Amino acid sequence: MKIKRLLKKKAFTLIEMIVSMSIMVILVAAAMAVFNPVKSVIGSLDEDIVTNNVTDTLTNYVSNKLKTATTYNISGYTTDNLKKNSDDSNGVAMRVNLMKGDMDTGENMYCMMLRTTSKGYKLYDFGKINNVSDYLTKVNSAISNSKYAVFEDEFYNNSHYKFAFETTSSDKGSWCRMGVNTYDENGEIKVSERVQMFKLLNMSLLKITPSSAAELTDYSYSDDLNIVILYRIKVFG
Repeated sequence: MKIKRLLKKKAFTLIEMIVSMSIMVILVAAAMAVFNPVKSVIGSLDEDIVTNNVTDTLTNYVSNKLKTATTYNISGYTTDNLKKNSDDSNGVAMRVNLMKGDMDTGENMYCMMLRTTSKGYKLYDFGKINNVSDYLTKVNSAISNSKYAVFEDEFYNNSHYKFAFETTSSDKGSWCRMGVNTYDENGEIKVSERVQMFKLLNMSLLKITPSSAAELTDYSYSDDLNIVILYRIKVFG
């Protein structure tokens, strides 16, 4: 009898199954409609946090290198001028020669570059520069295969960066003001200017006054300008 009763039980019809599935789809869609705005807000917050951290990291990296410098020069160059030989007054190589020419005993010269790429400015650190040939070898490697890049492309979070540099000297010493603005792909500011002010050390050793090019005091320079930072550090003892 029990078997007969079980056989007599009605199963779901096709129409009932379709109706049930339709209701489930509606419920899932309604849940997603509520969740998506929340997910979007969380994603936006995560992106802002990453952008803030990247901006701070770039600023700190450069300023920590420069604050112990005996002198520096920060200028903007087109890509062609990055690679010119030392007999061209528009090239970086001539500046390398000038800064190498009057170094004191114990001083070494170093180079960093903020180079424009499809992802905005990318930071390169060439380390110690022994001579013009050494600089040219390193800059050509950086341009051709991204050697000496401090961070991978993913680090930059699809943001574009522009930097400002300004040097002030007085009887109270020399100071550097460095700022950075962070932009999205549409050119809208994501992180407004972050500023680092720091006093330069070992200033009594200076023969060349620290300087930054006038066009780098604000953010109006062209996107194809590469920022080259040449600096010297004195090793004591």
